[in-house]
Amino acid sequence: MAISYQFINKVYIRPPKACDIKYYVRWWNEPFASYLDLGVMNGYPSKDSVTEFARQVQQGYVPGWFTIMLWDEYIGDIRVGYIRYRNVDWMKKRVEIAIRLGQKYWGRGIGKFAIGELLAHLFYEKGLEEAWLSVGSFNQRAIRLYEKCGFTETDRKMDPHKPELTWVIMSIHKSKFARLTI
Repeated sequence: MAISYQFINKVYIRPPKACDIKYYVRWWNEPFASYLDLGVMNGYPSKDSVTEFARQVQQGYVPGWFTIMLWDEYIGDIRVGYIRYRNVDWMKKRVEIAIRLGQKYWGRGIGKFAIGELLAHLFYEKGLEEAWLSVGSFNQRAIRLYEKCGFTETDRKMDPHKPELTWVIMSIHKSKFARLTI
C-alpha cells in the first residue's frame, strides 16, 4: 500500500500495546534493518528477550518504548515502527534515543516526525536537555535523517567487537530543538 504525503502530519507515538508485539517482532527480524542498526545481518533478539518484552507490554510497563503510528482516514491506525529512549542520565539531563521503521515506510518523512515527537516529550515533559544516538558510519541515510532533525556529530567510536565498524555519535540540545520547532 502506498502512503501519500498528505498523511505525514498524522504521525504520532504511543506506548506499545499487546496488539503491537507481532509488529515489533517483524521489525526486529528484518535482516537489512538489523544490519543498518547493529552492523550485523542476523541481529535478532533472543526468544527470551521477546518474551520479556511481551510480558512488560502485557503489564503496561515498558519504560521508554513507543510505537510509531500513522493515521490513515480510510484504513485507520497503521503501525510503522518504534522509537525509544534509554540510558537516562538525570544528573547531566541527557538521554540516548533509537528508532526503527519498517522498511516499507522508509523515505516518507515519518522518522523525522516521530523523532520530533519523542524529543518534545523528553525535553518538555521529562525535563531533559540533551539527546544523543549512535549510528553506523556506513548508514548515510540515517545520518542524513538525524541531521535534518538537528543532530550534529559529536564523536566517533570504533566498535570493540568489530574493529571494521565505526559508530558516529550525534546529539541535539534542547535549545537547538526549540529553535528548529518555532
